[in-house]
Amino acid sequence: MNEDKLIDSSPDDEELLRTMKMRIVKSYRWQEDIIKPFSKELDISQEDLEDILIKRLDMSSLEAIHARFENSKERCLKERIDADLRLCWLCDVTNLLSAQEADEIKTKIAREIIWENKNYKKALEDGWKDLLEYLMR
Repeated sequence: MNEDKLIDSSPDDEELLRTMKMRIVKSYRWQEDIIKPFSKELDISQEDLEDILIKRLDMSSLEAIHARFENSKERCLKERIDADLRLCWLCDVTNLLSAQEADEIKTKIAREIIWENKNYKKALEDGWKDLLEYLMR
């Protein structure tokens, strides 16, 4: 076998790699857990997100992203809740809440959204009411 053939990747190899990557991103779990929600969040088409992932990630990164995405859901959601409820003001600026109390509030709301499929806006409204009740005590 020619040594150059071993070193250089052929168009067939590149096409095979693309096919393997497409199988990953087109799988049902990937579509439901990553492609659909993330493309909606980024406001791009699902196909565009798939192309971005296939072009920019190698196989090992692509295979690992599903677990990383799942692990980051609650953390990212809690950061969003923190910002939307202005917990940083209540905690860091005014000291009306401790860091632990703020985290408990964020965790409660995030888990309602993730585990109970509660609408984000509704969960945030309910969380705001609970927060005000807590502060008024």
